[in-house]
Amino acid sequence: MRVLYRFVAMGLALAAAGPMAFAQQPLPDAFSGMFRGTLSGASGETGGEFTVDIKMDGGGFTVAWPPRIAATFEPAGRPGVFRAGRNVQLLEGDPIYWARIENETLTVYSALIDEHGGYRVDSFIYTPTASGLYLILRQVISGADPRIASGRLERYGG
Repeated sequence: MRVLYRFVAMGLALAAAGPMAFAQQPLPDAFSGMFRGTLSGASGETGGEFTVDIKMDGGGFTVAWPPRIAATFEPAGRPGVFRAGRNVQLLEGDPIYWARIENETLTVYSALIDEHGGYRVDSFIYTPTASGLYLILRQVISGADPRIASGRLERYGG
């Protein structure tokens, strides 16, 4: 009975602390920096150079895919889950972003609805390596077979 009481008391304390008490898991330093490399598809085709810049930003982080796409993530109130953007017009074509950290892997998701009502979901799965990040990029577009590309991204710059 004492054990049950302790679990209930701990649960009430965490609930009183609010959802942010769970989500303060910081982004590990291994993900922070500028990275670039070449991706290859499952059938061996080369997808060209890929660049990503990940920066700590207060309690969250920013992921930028140059030259024009960036998303700033903040804790979402769940362990290891982050959200980006609050006023997203999904049906107007704005992408929605979210991310999660699990088992030393950062996965960033992007989803959007196209002008015909179809969808596109991209998953960027980053795993730290000795010299940078290993990336698996999964792309699912309505009406098409999923595409997967992967490659090593080396740290560069400052």
